[in-house]
Amino acid sequence: MPTQAIDARNPRWPAETKPVSGVVYVATGAAYVQEARDATVRLRKFNPGLPVCLVTDQPSEPAFWDELVLIENPHFGFRDKVLMGLCPFERFLFLDTDTTVLADIAELFELLSRFDFAGHQLFEGHDCPVEGIPDAFPEFNTGVLGFRRSPALSGFFQAWLANYDAFYALNRDGNYHYSNASDQKSLRKTVYESGLRIAILGPEFNFTPHHVDFACGQVRILHSRGWSHIGELSARLNARVGNRAYVPRLDVVVSNDMPASELLRLWWMSSLQIFRQAAVRLTPLGLRDRLRGSAWIRRLFLRNRFIEPTPALDSKWHRSSAKDE
Repeated sequence: MPTQAIDARNPRWPAETKPVSGVVYVATGAAYVQEARDATVRLRKFNPGLPVCLVTDQPSEPAFWDELVLIENPHFGFRDKVLMGLCPFERFLFLDTDTTVLADIAELFELLSRFDFAGHQLFEGHDCPVEGIPDAFPEFNTGVLGFRRSPALSGFFQAWLANYDAFYALNRDGNYHYSNASDQKSLRKTVYESGLRIAILGPEFNFTPHHVDFACGQVRILHSRGWSHIGELSARLNARVGNRAYVPRLDVVVSNDMPASELLRLWWMSSLQIFRQAAVRLTPLGLRDRLRGSAWIRRLFLRNRFIEPTPALDSKWHRSSAKDE
């Protein structure tokens, strides 16, 4: 365990690593440390004995973690996630604290025996092109990322931090774009400019139910904070394998061979949406605005149980401090 905290503004990356494979979480702030702890409990249910590293600014139960990396001067935002590179493992899987591991994930480390980097391609991010990078090279979702300590990875996390800071600095003088505050745009640039050997993860290893998502095999990792609904959704998602999609507005798992329960759910939720569209056109604007303010109405007609905060509501997208100036 480290005896001195590492400065998050200018981190010392590990000079030596341990010949093990494991998982790393980054959590700055007490609430996220607790979320990381809960995520680790779920991870260990299906992956007992898998080493877990926590990178954090909070003194935390050392006995609970296999490795504890303390940092100081965190950003309390997306920049902190780049500090996953402080993990001392030779092969490591970074997981966001809002992930739920549903099965054995040993296959991911087998993948990292052949590749330097593994990530899941996003179906978004195309509205923030980066000069010099073709549109054909996608963004990766940073909630689930795998790395191998190869020569090609040397300097990678330092370059990622530099790219992040450069994009973040563009949000000044009244200019703002959400992608400059996020970590995914800078990751895209860093991976593209690196010599990393890249593997693409299927959606089963980073299934995000707050928007329409697809799967074919067993879903292994769910990425969402709808904690009270995760167990029920995972059972429905994995009740049958094969091509299927989850549609959050309808709260239904769509496939070519849908069970009766999903067909009934599809009929009911589709009926609600048809009624909603008709009501929008027939209801006077003033009454419509009052109805929109009803929590019951919103739950009934806008039933996305896994919705994430929008950039306008989440301080991570806007946070700026004296350290950033």
